[in-house]
Amino acid sequence: MIKPAAVVRLASREWQVIGLIVLATTVCVIGLFWPTVESLVAAWSSSRTFAHGFLMLPVTGYLVWCCRQAWLPLTPEPSAWGVVALSAIGAAWLVGHRLNLIWLEQLAVIASLPGLVWTLLGTTIARAISWPLGLLIFMLPVGTSIEPWLQDFTTLFILGGLRLVDVPYLIQEYRITIASGTWEVAPDCGGLRYLLPGLALSYAFATLVYQQPVRRFTFLGISAVILMIANGIRAYGIIMGDYMGVAEGADHRIFSYTIYGLTMPLLFWCALRWEETKNVVFLGSSANSDRGSHVMKQAAVMALVSLSVLAIAPLSVQLWGFTP
Repeated sequence: MIKPAAVVRLASREWQVIGLIVLATTVCVIGLFWPTVESLVAAWSSSRTFAHGFLMLPVTGYLVWCCRQAWLPLTPEPSAWGVVALSAIGAAWLVGHRLNLIWLEQLAVIASLPGLVWTLLGTTIARAISWPLGLLIFMLPVGTSIEPWLQDFTTLFILGGLRLVDVPYLIQEYRITIASGTWEVAPDCGGLRYLLPGLALSYAFATLVYQQPVRRFTFLGISAVILMIANGIRAYGIIMGDYMGVAEGADHRIFSYTIYGLTMPLLFWCALRWEETKNVVFLGSSANSDRGSHVMKQAAVMALVSLSVLAIAPLSVQLWGFTP
């Protein structure tokens, strides 16, 4: 009987060196595009809606480590296609800078991190950790364009609740008047602050619990609906509490955090009932030293190539004045 060949993997020391190369390259990319990184930090600092962006990079690293059984058995094979992707990312950043599209600049910088993984570690490993890397999209401070739609949903939810308990009301756009006072469903009340951080948490949870993309996307869709309903309950509860005289002058934030703190654990508890049986991956034996040295040298060379390709865009701005 022919026995299957043993799976060959790098030794832990060799993975540590490659990890340091990836980390150092990432730091260099942050330095290359520092003004864009500063715009991201400013957006996270100035709005509670996007404050979760500070956590996305370290949480992504944690998720990649938690999924190590998927990539540790693999041998890094730097990819020229990754260089092509980085070239396109650099061009996208330059276009965003030229047209003063801050969101495109930010998206390009965020996309450069998976691009580096693809270039330095290869297509197979990039595919194996593609879902954890997808969490980086929540670093992008976007979503305010859907706030009017969320306002509409929250307003209709409140009105439905008032009709359910026969509380008379007057409605004028987003202003709801009842016997106890007038309430306005402001853009901040629409629920984007619930939706984005909640979806980021749900994404991380789905990465750890599920393996099939269908289950992951289904859970994210259900999470979005539940979070919107939870925000509607929050807004309705504040109005009714004041109407009934049991929460007069209550701090909206306390009530909001209470509803949020109940919603997410309950959502995750229910989702665990749909948990998959995870496959155990045999890690195999370590690679020989020559193979490991070759892989580390390849990673170092591709790191220099990656930085050279990405540096073209910011250097073009400095040398030729490609400004808005």
